[in-house]
Order: sequence, then C-alpha cells, then structure tokens
Amino acid sequence: MSKQESIKISDYVLSPVEFITLSYSGPKPLSILKNAENIMKIGTDVATSGLFNTILKYDATDGSFYNKLYTSRGFDKFTGSKFFMELSGQQNLETNNGSIKIKIWATLDTEFPYANGLQKSLWWTYFHTYYKVYRNRCRIVAEKYVYKLRDTFTEMAGIKPEPLA
Repeated sequence: MSKQESIKISDYVLSPVEFITLSYSGPKPLSILKNAENIMKIGTDVATSGLFNTILKYDATDGSFYNKLYTSRGFDKFTGSKFFMELSGQQNLETNNGSIKIKIWATLDTEFPYANGLQKSLWWTYFHTYYKVYRNRCRIVAEKYVYKLRDTFTEMAGIKPEPLA
C-alpha cells in the first residue's frame, strides 16, 4: 500500500504584510508577558487546551525575556488557521522600567489528501471551481481574529500599534 500524499496550501493571513508589531516602553513590561496567554485566549476565542507556549525564556541576571505562543482554529476538515505571537523585551530589575515588542501573525493552511493522480486533479478542479471562494472567506475571518487580538492587547495592556510598513 502506498503512502497517502496531500496537496498543501499555506498563506499569510495579513498578506502582503506578514505581521503586526506592537511596542511598549514604560513600567512593568513583564506584567504584559504574564497576561499574554489570557490576552491570546480572549483575542482568538480559544480554550486553554488550544493554546501552546512553544518558547519561554527569562534571564534573571538582566531581566530580558522572550516568549512565543500559538493557537489554532479549524474552519472545516481541510482548512485551519494558526495564530502566532512573539514577545521579546527587557525589564530593569531595580526600577521595573523596560520595553516589550510584540509581533502578531497568522497563517491559513489547507490540506487535501489524495491517493492517485485522478483524485489529485479532481481536488485541483474542486479547489479552483468552488473551494477558493470559501477559503478566502476563512482568510477574512482569520484576519478579523488577528485584529481582535491586536485590539485586545491595546485595550488590556495599554499598548499602541506601530504603523504598517
């Protein structure tokens, strides 16, 4: 029996811009890092079990930190989106002043499994005839979640977004 292959399509949700950047300088930027998981849950409407903390680094000697979170939402059997958040910064250990930089981005991933060449060509026909419109609607929904995540950060942490480049 042969291994089942698949057609994989992945796009950035915020195309042509890849990510949104938020910056904050002031007292206690580490408190923003502590609230990042709650902000991400609220912004993307997922449960705690759907939130993954891939990297968490903190240096107790100089107060620098780095954190990377992601969560995923499924739209149907073939398409889902992943939302990523990267937080990096530094907090002075004596004065508690510092800065934090937050990058937010998302990808839209589609995967169609197929067993032979005929099925593969039928998938491409189906995709270009019908599914492309639905996938674009999924991208718009995912984009709204990215902006909701940005707005949740700006409201809860008092951070201003940087202009898109």
